[in-house]
This record gives sequence, structure tokens and C-alpha cells, in this order.
Amino acid sequence: MNTRAARWVILLVPASLYLFSWVHRVAPAVVAADLMRAFSITAAALGNLAAIYPYVFAAMALVAGSLADTLGPRWTIALGGVTMGLGAALFGLAPTFGVAYAGRLLVGLGASVMLIAWLSLAAAWFRSDEFATISGWTQTVGNVGALLAASPLALLVEAVGWRETFVVIGGVTLVLAAVAAGCIRDHPEAMGLAPINPDHTAQRAPALGEVLRGVPEMMRNPRTWPPIITAGGMYTTVITFLGLWGVPYLTQVYGLARLDAATVVSMLAVGTAIGAPVVGWLSDRWLRRRRLPMAVFAAIYVTCWIPLVLPADARLPVPWLIPFFLVMGLASSGLVLVWSCVREVNDPARVGIAIGFCNVPIFLAFGLLQWLTGVILDAKWTGLMSGGARHYPPAAYQAAFVVCLALAACALVAALLVTETRCRNVWRPPAR
Repeated sequence: MNTRAARWVILLVPASLYLFSWVHRVAPAVVAADLMRAFSITAAALGNLAAIYPYVFAAMALVAGSLADTLGPRWTIALGGVTMGLGAALFGLAPTFGVAYAGRLLVGLGASVMLIAWLSLAAAWFRSDEFATISGWTQTVGNVGALLAASPLALLVEAVGWRETFVVIGGVTLVLAAVAAGCIRDHPEAMGLAPINPDHTAQRAPALGEVLRGVPEMMRNPRTWPPIITAGGMYTTVITFLGLWGVPYLTQVYGLARLDAATVVSMLAVGTAIGAPVVGWLSDRWLRRRRLPMAVFAAIYVTCWIPLVLPADARLPVPWLIPFFLVMGLASSGLVLVWSCVREVNDPARVGIAIGFCNVPIFLAFGLLQWLTGVILDAKWTGLMSGGARHYPPAAYQAAFVVCLALAACALVAALLVTETRCRNVWRPPAR
């Protein structure tokens, strides 16, 4: 196999599993009412169930990064796929809410390694000035998964039921994990090919302790934090809407049917899928800048939250919803530059840890926000029930979205403080 063909394998095989990890990430929004009926739970409980995913991501971030740097991306991805597939099947078969928690926990454990291991592969198989573009394409793939978890998932759930749907998804994921184990190689030299990125040629896998020793240095580096805060403010809010409250908001406030609401919300994923590779290309090839595109996209994104917190008489008309959420998704795609920004101000020998470290604060904030928005909705619940699930008034959603607006504004401020690397690594070893 030549280098070009091998790179396609390295892109497409992990992409399939990463796609399914995103299906799980946003699926609770489509089956929210089903879960509340099946287990007789509140919005706060549903928020906690959805939050298991980001909490696991936060807890596993450094572990996943160290696995990618020591065990290698190939086996990290394959084992993650097996865990994710088993968790999905358990979630679908869960007789009680506690078992559903366990299934969601396994899914989160498996999914938590996918992006980090995939980007570690990209660091070995692609040049440094291609990395932001590849990072953008990973988010396109992820948001295709989010699209599958919108209207198509809603149709499948309506046809066969939510439980059967998750069992099928789990089975497919297990098959893809086996394909990953058979096809992926950690670096070009493992296929007898010439190295592509001089910083990541084949070498002895570092010990776990050796890898983790780089974490304190990364934390102390002030240039690490602005891109993480920017991405965190954008990611936590867009996924909270896309993956949890978007469909209930549109069904309860606008009166849309579930399928129609899922279609509208899926425009966020469409926008991100289009915008992420464009942002990466603009940054890598055209602008040769990191801070400028990140700040511009963050500014547009924070503006998009304003209509969602306005009173009823200023609410967006239904015909505007699809283009509005498309633009919002496009704007949120600026967050994909976080991995390039953090990687380029830290030790290039610790790619997995650098990428994994980004996930710790981002996913902790994501989990907290899902729980907090659920608490706000429950606090403003008027007692109305619909189809066995709680029905929340518009004021409840507006209060929850004010928090999202504030976080998006923090993201914009942080974007203005991002270190401009001009698409090259500017890290220097600390003085001894």
C-alpha cells in the first residue's frame, strides 16, 4: 500500500467509530421524552444521565492521551470501540435507570479515547501545516454522526423503539472495532513507508510516568488556557442545545413535532460539519493564523445566543429557525482550532497528552452545564405534564440559555488572548 492510500485508511477507519461516538453524544435529545417516560425521571435526572458522557471524558482525558502515547492509537481505538459497543447494547436493554447509567458509563469510556487517538494518528501521518485541517475534518465526521442522531435516529426510534435502536448501534460499533484492529497502524514506518512528520517518527513508546510528567508543565503554561477556555465556552453550550435541550425546546415552545424539531436542531451539526474543515483550511493555508479566525467565529457565535434569551414577542419566527441554527453551527466550528493552538505552545513529543488535556476542563464544564440547565428548568417548572413527561414554559428555557450566553461571551474574551503561533510549534524546553 502506498502512502496516499494508507492515509485514507488512517482517516476513514477511525472516522467510522468517531461518528458513532457522536451519535451517542447527542442521542439523549431525540429520546429525551422516551427516557423520562421509561424511567419516570425529571429534567435534572436526565441532565445527569446525559452528563455521564462528558464527566467520563474529563476523567479519561489524560488517561486516553497517555494510552495514545504508550499503547498506541491502533489498540486504543479498537478497545474503545468494543467498550462503546457493549455499553450501547446495555443501555438499550436496561431494565432500570441504574443499568442505563452503567450503559452510558461504558459508552462514555469507549468514546472518550476516539478523538485523542485519532488526532495522535494524524500527528504521525500528516504534516504540521495539515493538522488544523485534519482537526476540522474530524469535527465534520462527528457532526455527521450528530446528523444521524437527529432526524434519521428519530425515524428509527419511531419505527422500532429506542431500546432496539441502541442495541443495533452497539452491534455495528463492535464490528467497526474489529475492523480498526485489523487495519490501523500507528505510524507510516509500521507499513514500511517513509516517515511523514519528523517530530513523530517511529520510536520507543514512552512509559506512562514519563508521559504524565509533562502534565504539570502544560498546566503551568499560561498559553495553554485561552484556547481551552474559548473552545470550552463554545462546545459546552452548542452540545448542550444540540444534544439535550434543543428538541424539547422546539417541541414545547414552538409546538413542533419531534421529527421536525430534530431536523431543525440538526442544522447546528450541518453548520459545524461544513465550517470545521473550512476553519482549519483558512487557518492552515490562507491566513496562516490561529487567533484571528478563532476570535471572529467566537464573536459570531456569541451573537447567535442573543435571540434565544429574548422574550416571547421577540422570538425567532419558525421559517428563520433553519438558517439561524445553520449559522450558529458554522460559528461554533471555530472551536476546532483548540488542538492546534494547544499543541503548538507545548512539547511536540506529547501530542496525546496535549490533546487529552484539552478535554479535561472542557468536558467537566460540559457535564456541569447539562446538570445546571436541567436544575434551572426544574426550578421554573409549573407542574404541567405532557405525554408522561414534564412540560417546561418558555421562561424556563430562556433562563437556562442565559447561562449559555454568558459562557459564549467568556469564550470570545478568551479567544482574543490566544497566542498567535503562525501555524508552527513555538514551545521551548524550560530552563534547567
